[in-house]
Amino acid sequence: MQVIHGFDSVEHAQAYLTSDLFVQKVAPGLKPIWDDDPDVRIYSL
Repeated sequence: MQVIHGFDSVEHAQAYLTSDLFVQKVAPGLKPIWDDDPDVRIYSL
């Protein structure tokens, strides 16, 4: 699975990965469909 989000800065993208929303809601909700630990990448254009 690939999930793409858009952020206005690398710092905001990194902050999202440690936010309560991501840690408590998003990651646990997706965990049942992960075969392994996710490969999270942040790209800046």
